Amino acid sequence: MENYCTNIDSAEKSGDLLQREALLTKQLYRYVAKATQQSDFTRDHQATDLANGFLNHGNYLAYGLAATILWVLGIPHGFAVMHGKTRRGALVFDVADLVKDAIVLPWAFVCAKEKMSEQEFRQQILQKFTEHKALDFMFEQVKQQAMRDDWS
Repeated sequence: MENYCTNIDSAEKSGDLLQREALLTKQLYRYVAKATQQSDFTRDHQATDLANGFLNHGNYLAYGLAATILWVLGIPHGFAVMHGKTRRGALVFDVADLVKDAIVLPWAFVCAKEKMSEQEFRQQILQKFTEHKALDFMFEQVKQQAMRDDWS
């Protein structure tokens, strides 16, 4: 983790930061897949296996939280910060990233290992969002960044 933090801190362009984020997430996939005895896992948004399906479902729930926060704060969800240059949604993806790897990613694998239904997974993720106060955390992070006046 220290290497990833150092690499992220030293990123000079948004493209470099996105690449380093992707490398970290791939490493987290490998780690959690191994820990849950799903070492043959490959991330594929179109795949029909439980882990990929739960990742997609959980990520969409995180996007919903992010969209809600941006709407409440009056910030356009399509405002391009990091992701906006490559696909629609922009800031929604950036805000959702605050909780996706920490909550959605591990629980997608745990629930897949336990062969939960889609509804059971949804209930689990919503419970974890509540337990970890994901909405509050995301709101505070966005608000803090919006209030900064030290941008260079």
